[in-house]
Amino acid sequence: MTILTATDLKKSFRLPGQPPVEVLKGVNLSVAAGEKVAIVGRSGAGKSTLLHILGGLLKPTSGTVARPSNIGFVFQAYHLMPELTVLENVLLPTMARRRTPDAPVRARALLDKVGLAARLDHLPAELSGGERQRVALARALVTEPDIVFADEPTGNLDALTGADILKMLADLSAGGRTALVMVTHSVEAAAICDRRLTLAGGTLA
Repeated sequence: MTILTATDLKKSFRLPGQPPVEVLKGVNLSVAAGEKVAIVGRSGAGKSTLLHILGGLLKPTSGTVARPSNIGFVFQAYHLMPELTVLENVLLPTMARRRTPDAPVRARALLDKVGLAARLDHLPAELSGGERQRVALARALVTEPDIVFADEPTGNLDALTGADILKMLADLSAGGRTALVMVTHSVEAAAICDRRLTLAGGTLA
């Protein structure tokens, strides 16, 4: 079953006094439920732009995206709320949902899984970059999403922690439901995916 469909996505950015810069020139992508897809390409190719459009965080200039409403997003820059504790940050996506009585239990279990069980009451400023990335991953998974979008999920992690995070991402589709679309420069990260696509010249191949 197809869970994500992107059709003829185009994206241009305009700078004052300059012609528009065309970043995406007609991207098409279908992702099946439980499928893991890696998007690779050189820096500046538009990988993060594409991921943000697929996740609904950025509007394309033209084209369409059909996706489920229950998604998770792992940002390269974490985007944690500085005034909230680790546990509160992970619980943020559940706060708009009515039926989430087990959310705190699930959040604690995820934080334990990423090695942060002892940091629940800490603020983001008290964490290392790698620890913040692990909080961001737990936050992305707490709603048990249909699809996870991940922007360089191991970029700020040491090799051992990065391997643990990749195992968690690889296990996402164990039940055949949660899909993963990941932007990465890491060969190891791309290797856990079912498909590896290259973004170049504004298109995917």
